[in-house]
Amino acid sequence: MYRPFVKTAIVSALSLSTVLSILPAGEDVQATTSQETLSIGESDLPESRNTKQVTKGVTHTDITRGYYSKKAYYTVDVSFFETKGQANSLLRELKEKGYDATLHEVKNKQSKYTDVEEKEIGYVVRSGEFENENGAKEHADQLSTSGYEKAKVTFSEYDGTTKTTGPWKIDVLEIDPSTFEGELTNVLANDEITGRETVSSMAERNQALAGMNGGYFVVGPTDGVPGDPAGISVVNGQLVSEAIGERTSLLLSGNEAKIAETSTTSHVKTKNGEKAVIDGINRKPGLIRSCGGIDDTETNQPKHDVTCTDSEEIIEYNAYFGDATPKGEGFEVVLNASGEVVETYSQRGHNIPESGIVLSATGDRAEWLKHNVSKGETLTITQNITADGKQMKTSSNLDIIGGAPQLLDEGKIDIQAKEEGFAWSNDFYYHFAQYRHPRSFAGIKENGNILLVTVEGRNPEESIGVSFLESAQILQSLGAIKGLNLDGGGSSAMVVDDKLVNQPSDLTGERPVSDGIFILE
Repeated sequence: MYRPFVKTAIVSALSLSTVLSILPAGEDVQATTSQETLSIGESDLPESRNTKQVTKGVTHTDITRGYYSKKAYYTVDVSFFETKGQANSLLRELKEKGYDATLHEVKNKQSKYTDVEEKEIGYVVRSGEFENENGAKEHADQLSTSGYEKAKVTFSEYDGTTKTTGPWKIDVLEIDPSTFEGELTNVLANDEITGRETVSSMAERNQALAGMNGGYFVVGPTDGVPGDPAGISVVNGQLVSEAIGERTSLLLSGNEAKIAETSTTSHVKTKNGEKAVIDGINRKPGLIRSCGGIDDTETNQPKHDVTCTDSEEIIEYNAYFGDATPKGEGFEVVLNASGEVVETYSQRGHNIPESGIVLSATGDRAEWLKHNVSKGETLTITQNITADGKQMKTSSNLDIIGGAPQLLDEGKIDIQAKEEGFAWSNDFYYHFAQYRHPRSFAGIKENGNILLVTVEGRNPEESIGVSFLESAQILQSLGAIKGLNLDGGGSSAMVVDDKLVNQPSDLTGERPVSDGIFILE
């Protein structure tokens, strides 16, 4: 069901600085000039660009670069190890069983561009070289049958620690705030937290000129509510999902944008002065996707694609969540738009008012809520959002899309992979950050122009994808001085003039996602 934005009176203490004060003021700044060609891959690769105007102040550029190398091949990654001794042990074992096996040393060639300082990341044991994917799949099945269950097919050029000739297919939307008269906005799937929707569907529903996918989100029910943004989300000035630590985010206001580290805090205060932390906004109690919360197991730090837990929480639900809160043991209070408690319940799972909120508690937080809050009293709910350490004041045209990690800062490649939770293990760092995947990312040029970029991947003959470093290099080549990564993989999708302009990597086609960034007239 569609629920319009309602700014409720209970959010009476939003300590936020004016968004326009942190966005480009529109002063006359000399534009940053993009390079004639991109800097990814081998030098002197063939590259072509086709640019068309979408509307006044908005262009779409289709870039193709590189070519399929005759030296490329399919292979099978049998396993990843952090020590050479472990890798050599498996290598010998495979050779003794008659398998062709090689050892690939994974180095951190990004070390001078990232906060991950280790020079040696690990070792991959591989088996076989095949001209086509089917041959590699048969080999992987044979290895799996022999007990090597981690064996999986890969393509030689997907390894982002090695040089390559590509190829790449890249789509770039560039928005010039000085001439674009429309609006940049964040759209939730189906205008709710729960559920997902394709970028194409969201674009059509909102009559958007163009757009692309946004932030990370919960996929399966074991990690929370499917479709719930995993990280900060602000829509029309209302906080609908809490931040993950202080991850990098994309802030939109009108036709301008800013990239900043964002954080959120929320509290409830009773008439007697008792105060408690609100752990989350519009999510399933006890499940914190990618961690970065408060007093959680196993960590309070960002840990990407890991679900932390907390059995004692207070979660706030507003109309963006849907019709009702998740059912379960605990205690709930329903507040109207003035902050007055109109109902209390000894179980979770009740209707969310159009104007107002529900506080839903578990564990000892449920006992706290039960003993400190009574029907008829007025509670004070405070929410604080910071951008680059400064408190903000929301306005109705403020949207925030959670991303991570930072890719560029002050024109230099500065990838905050470790700080933002992408290097919690060497295996994860290699396969997520250093590997080439389909990607979506955004950048800001010195003159305030906004770049929205998708790179196709997992398609060896058309586009192999990019690593974090190559994503940053693309943004830098296009003239950006600030940049961040967004959700990628099968989620990467861009629509221009009602047409999907990239080829998503999922075999089922365009993936339904949680939100998108759209250009409206």
